[in-house]
Amino acid sequence: MTVARVLFISLLTFFASAALAIADEPIAIGDIVADPDPHHLRLVTLHGTVRQVKALEPYSQTSGTTCYGAYTFTLEDDTGVIGVAVLGVCGKPMIKAPDVLDGERVLVQAQILAPGHSGPSGGSGGRITLGGDQDKVRAVASAISHLGE
Repeated sequence: MTVARVLFISLLTFFASAALAIADEPIAIGDIVADPDPHHLRLVTLHGTVRQVKALEPYSQTSGTTCYGAYTFTLEDDTGVIGVAVLGVCGKPMIKAPDVLDGERVLVQAQILAPGHSGPSGGSGGRITLGGDQDKVRAVASAISHLGE
């Protein structure tokens, strides 16, 4: 392996680790809601209390594959509230209850969708609707951890 290749792989690993470390620091929901554009499409860590859990009907992707087990909830902390979508498992028919309960404290890694930008939104064509309000900041969860408080 050449020195340049080793250096490139080392730098790539360093920057990937740094990006993951940044995503691990919880960000106040109020900060994201107040200025969502810098967070658009970024992976962030949020923590708060689950509210308004809603299981969604199976939905179809544009490819025709059906997805099951999707749900939405709102996450609130002392600074604000944000809508969170959890995407379903596609291509495998199943009945699955949401992984969170109302009132539960959780840590959520999610991709932020700022208003006015494209992303999973409409209610048809294989997309998840997050409360139907495209003028609000939204989040799509990639991981949820339950806090034992």
